Amino acid sequence: MRDIITVAKKEIRAFFSDKAILMQMFLLPFVIVFGYGMLMTATWSNTREEHASQDNISINAYSINAPAEFSSALKELGIKPAPDNDIEKYKSQIKSKDTDMLMVFPDDFKMGASDSDSLSNIDIFYNSDKNSSMELYSKATFVFTTMQPRIFTFNEAADVEYDLIDKAAMMRNLLGGIIPLMVFMAVYMVCMNLAANSIAGDKEKGFLNTLLITPIKRESLAAGKSLAILLVAVIASCSAFLGMALSLPKFSKALKISENTSYSIADYALLLGAVITGAFVFAVVLLIFSTIAKDVKQATTLSPILLLVIMIPSVLCSSESFSSSVEKLGTTNYLIPVWNSVKLLQDGIKVSYSWANAGITFGLNIAVALLGIVFIGKLFRREKIVNG
Repeated sequence: MRDIITVAKKEIRAFFSDKAILMQMFLLPFVIVFGYGMLMTATWSNTREEHASQDNISINAYSINAPAEFSSALKELGIKPAPDNDIEKYKSQIKSKDTDMLMVFPDDFKMGASDSDSLSNIDIFYNSDKNSSMELYSKATFVFTTMQPRIFTFNEAADVEYDLIDKAAMMRNLLGGIIPLMVFMAVYMVCMNLAANSIAGDKEKGFLNTLLITPIKRESLAAGKSLAILLVAVIASCSAFLGMALSLPKFSKALKISENTSYSIADYALLLGAVITGAFVFAVVLLIFSTIAKDVKQATTLSPILLLVIMIPSVLCSSESFSSSVEKLGTTNYLIPVWNSVKLLQDGIKVSYSWANAGITFGLNIAVALLGIVFIGKLFRREKIVNG
C-alpha cells in the first residue's frame, strides 16, 4: 500500500506542478459546461425576443363592408375598418408592400349554409412576397374557415389555459439530451490527455522501463498511476458539475419558466454522484487504452471510441422514438457501465430518479473501476505490452 501511495503522490505532484495541467483540471470542464450553458441561454433568450418583436410588429390591414358579427375576429387579427372604400388604392399599397392585406365583403353578404346555392364571397388581397402579409392571410383564412358555418364554439374562454403542456418537464427533457453529453465530454477531454501521457507517455520516453526495475511491484505501480488519474477525474467532475449546477437555473430563466424548475440538495447530490462515478469508469478505460498503446499518439487515437460510447446513450435516451424502448429496459439500464451514468444523469435532470437505481449505478461503477485497476496491473506483468 505504501508503494501505491508513493507512486500516486509522485504522479499528483507532477500534475500540480504544471500550471497548464492545473488549468485543464480545474477550469476546462467548468468553462466547457458553463460556457455552453450560457450560449444556449443566450440563444433561447434571443429567440424569445425575436418572437416577441415579431408579435409586436404593427399590422397594416383593412376591411371594407365587414358585417358586425365579424368585428371581434377582425379586431383579433389586427384588421381595421378602411377609412374609405377605394379598393384600388389599397390594392396598390399591398403591391408596393405598404399595406399587408385588404378584405372586401359584398354589400349583400349573408352567412349562408355550406350547401346553399348562392354563397357570399369575401375578396382577400395580400402579397405573398411579404412575410407579414402572407402570415396574416394564413391566419385570416383559417379563422374564417372555422366560421363556415358557426354551429358551436370551442376553447373561447379567455381565462382558461387549454394547453396542458408541462413546461418544466419540457425543459428538463431538453436538457436531459444535452447536459450529460457536455459534462462527460468535458471530463473525457481532461482525463484523455493525462491518462495517455501517464502510461503511454512514460513508455514512449523509456521512463516506464526504468520504473519497472525498481523494487516496486508492477501492480503497485499500475495502481498508483490509476489512483492519480482517478483523482484528476474527481477534480474534473466537480468542475463540470459546478458549471452544470450554475447553468441549470439560468435555463429556466431564459425560457421564462418559474414553476417546478428548482433542484433540491438531494437532486444535486445524485447528479454529482453520477458524474464522479461515471468519470471513474472513463478514467480507467482511458488508462487501459494508454497501457495497451505503444505511444501517446496511439493512445489518443483509441480514446475517441469511448467518446462515441458516451454519445450513443445520450442521444438514444433523449430521442422521443427510443426513449420508450429505453424505459422498458428498467433496471438493466443501470447495469451497463457508461450507459448507466448517462441515464442516471438524465434521470436526475428530469427529477425522475430512484435512489435504488442510483445505488446500483454508483456501486457498479466503483466496482468496474477497481476491476479495471486490477486488469491494468495484470497488463503491466506482460513484457510485450509494457515494452510497447
